[in-house]
This record gives sequence, structure tokens and C-alpha cells, in this order.
Amino acid sequence: MARSETSLLDRMRRSRKWPPHWPIQWKLAAVSAGITFVILVAFGFAVGQITTNQLKDNYAADTEAKVNELAAEIRDKNLITPAYFGDEAVLNNLLASVNGAADITSLANQIRYRPPNSHDLGEPTSPGISTSDGWQIATALVTQSATQPYAIGLVRYGRPMDRLDASIGRIWISILAGTLGATLLAALGGVILSRRAMRPISSLTSTAGEIARTRDTEVTLAEPEGDDEVAELTRTFNDMLHELSISRYEKERSLERQREFVADASHELRTPLTSVKANLELLDDSLRRPGSGNGDREFEIESVESALRSAERMARLVADLQLIAKADSGRTGDRVPCDLSEITAHVADELRPLCENHRVVLDVPEPVVVSGNADELHRVILNLVDNSIRHTPEETTITVTSRLDGDTGEVRVEDDGPGVPKEMWPTIFDRFVRHDGPGDRAKGKGTGLGLSIVRVIARSHGGTATVGDSPHGGASFVVRIPALKAPTGSTAAFEKDAAAVAETPVKKPQGNR
Repeated sequence: MARSETSLLDRMRRSRKWPPHWPIQWKLAAVSAGITFVILVAFGFAVGQITTNQLKDNYAADTEAKVNELAAEIRDKNLITPAYFGDEAVLNNLLASVNGAADITSLANQIRYRPPNSHDLGEPTSPGISTSDGWQIATALVTQSATQPYAIGLVRYGRPMDRLDASIGRIWISILAGTLGATLLAALGGVILSRRAMRPISSLTSTAGEIARTRDTEVTLAEPEGDDEVAELTRTFNDMLHELSISRYEKERSLERQREFVADASHELRTPLTSVKANLELLDDSLRRPGSGNGDREFEIESVESALRSAERMARLVADLQLIAKADSGRTGDRVPCDLSEITAHVADELRPLCENHRVVLDVPEPVVVSGNADELHRVILNLVDNSIRHTPEETTITVTSRLDGDTGEVRVEDDGPGVPKEMWPTIFDRFVRHDGPGDRAKGKGTGLGLSIVRVIARSHGGTATVGDSPHGGASFVVRIPALKAPTGSTAAFEKDAAAVAETPVKKPQGNR
């Protein structure tokens, strides 16, 4: 029972999907031909019915006109009287000359006369049109004279219906043939038109198959003539291929950057690890050596300090990598209203104990409130100032500005040093990229992640980080972040922090360009 029900369901599914193997152009042609056939059948039925009724009416009218003509001629020639028939020879010739059959009946004595060998029309009926045995019969009264409309007889005229039926049959056959022929032409026209209309679709299909086979998204389809739905589909397909090509390129670039990032990170970590390992091996060897003295003790201390410095460098590098990885994956800190001017003042206050041989000028005329993470924004400004100090010579003035530019909060770190060559601008924010400029005072000591962190954090806040020339003749680093309205009560705290910061020389910063 279950098997039979399953097979029945399968047959029902197949019937709903019929025809499953037809191309769309054949389905369109079939639908077009089917609609045309239905319309032509309805129209042909209406026309055929009207024509048939008209033919029947005309046939009856002709029969009735002929019998009235016979009645008038019989009356005019006095071929019947109330008591007898007139000249039978003339009457016989008249009735026998008609195309069909005719007879006459006397009302006085009910005598019926018909020519020899003519068709028997049966018993007389009342005047009018009737049918009998496949014949159409018209009956009319014969009056005594034109002036005396006294009926003295009945004259009948009959014609076979087979000729009328044959004409009606030919009409219906013609209508049927015309309907079938027009349906066939509609089907052929539908196939031709649908094939022409589906040609761009076939091109799209073949192109998609080629892309699936070769994985080449650089293919561009030629746009068809006109501005119809197919042309719109072709343009959309081309736009999709273009976007896929861009996405593929960006994905490949991202993967390439990830590979470079992993390789560079491995390289950067390998150096301090090697130093730690070497110092620990030396320390182990010194501890195992018998009779080690004060000299060995000093060597052990130096090895431990060197290992600690390498470990600290690895810790900073790992922390920077972790911050960049979190920003790349979208795992950012909580976003709350932050005052960039206030954060800038805190950075200057933090750098105050390191002052030496550089002048830091703070320009924070107003609160600049943005939605962000205060710790991350603090790291951005700290890295920019640290980068400028490290890559400029002594006695350089560094100006840190925080201001509103329309709906954007802006932090500028500018100096009057030698600046950044323009050929370095495209890659200066890349990871593990080190540029040794003419004003560098500690070449090769950074990790190359300081400015990368600046750009990553700025982008995670919906902003940008750019480099350019300073109006003072040196380098200019600008971070822009969408601003919020200044919260109530922030001005007093801002002015207090800003007043506590003066022009500050800085020494031995930890950042790098």
C-alpha cells in the first residue's frame, strides 16, 4: 500500500512538472500557440455559427420566395379552381420545372396533384417552412384571384437539405483549417521570436559555463541592441562580473598581505627569540661551569638583562599584532563619546617626563567629541607623536592639533623636520614597513607597526589616516574620525587638562615610523 501511494505521488510530481525537458523557447512557443488556438477557436465558433444561421435563413427565404412565386403563377394562370384543376399539362410543366419538388392540393376536395416521378413531400401542412426526411418544404396559399383573397388551394415547394448541409460543412472545415493553420504559424513565429529573444540568454548561459570552467571573471558580454529586459540583464551580468573581479582581486591581495604579514611576523619574532635562546644557553653554560667567579656573575646578569629586553620586545610586538588582528576581525572596544582634545592633552601629559631636545606644541582650541574607544584613540595619538619625535632631528618643533572640521574630528601631528619623501607615502602605513629618513636618530630599532596601528584603529572608527607635507616644511599626519556633538560639561574638564600642558621637549620615545 505504501509503495503504491509513493508511486502515485511520484506520478503527480512528474505531471506537475510536465514538460520537464522542454527548453524555454519551446515552452514560450507552446504557450503562444495555445493562446492563439483558444482565441481562434472562440472566434471561429462565433463566425461559423453566425454564417451557418445566415445560410439557413437565406436558404429558407429562397425556398419561401420560390413557393410564393409558384402560388402567384398558378393563381394568375387559373390552374386551380374551387372545383377542379385547370390545364393539367400546363400545371404539370410548371410544377416539374422547378429545381426540387412541388405539388398542389385543392382545399375544396383535398385532391393533391404532383408531377410524375417527382419527390413526394408527404401530407400537406399549414403555410410556412417545415422539414421532412431531409427536405426543406415551404407551403403557401393559392387564392382565387388578386382581388379575391379567398384560399382555394395549397402549393408546396421543397428542396433537399444536403446541399445546405454541404455548404455549412465546407464553412466549418474552412474555419477549422484556418484555425489550425494560424495556430501552426503562431507556433513557428513563437519559436523564431523566442529563439531570437533567448539568444542573449544563451550567450549568458555559455559565458557563465565558461566562467565556471575557467574561473575567469574578466569576461565581458557584448550588450545587445535595444534597451529591453534582456539588455538590462546583460548589463547587470557585466556589472556582477566586474564586481566579482574586483572582489577576487581584493581577496587575492588580502591573502597576499596575510601571507606577507605572517612571514614578517615570523621574521620579527625570530630575532628576539634567537637572542633569548642564546642568552639563556650562555647563562646555563655559565651556571654549569665549576668555579664561576664575580666575572661570571656579571656576565650572567648581562645575559639575563639581554634576555629580558628581548622578551619585552616580543611582548610589545605580540601586543601590537594582537591589536591589529582584533581590528582586522572587527573585534573593537566599546564605543562611547570621547573628547579627542582631552585625549591629546593626556598624551602630552604622559610624554612630559620624557622631555628632551624636542618641542611639542599643543593646539586644542575646542572639544572634539567622537564615538570611539578612548584607549585606542590614545594609542593613535601617542604613536603619531612618538613617530614624529623618532624620525626628526633634535630641536624639532612638533605641533599637535585637535579641531573640528565640519562633521569630522581631526587630529594633526606636524613637524618642521625634513619631512617624508613622496615615494614613501603609498606604503608608509603598511605593516612591518620601515622607512629610514634623513632625520632618523634610531634606525632599524622599530617593529614597523606603529603607523599600521594608527591606520587600523582609524578605519575601525570609520575614519582615515593620511600623510602629507606640513606647512612648517616637515611631515604632516592627519587622522579624521566622524564627530559627535560636544556633551554638556566637557568644556571645563578640557580647559583644565589643556592648561596643564605646555610646550614639552621629549626624549627616547618608544614608537617608530
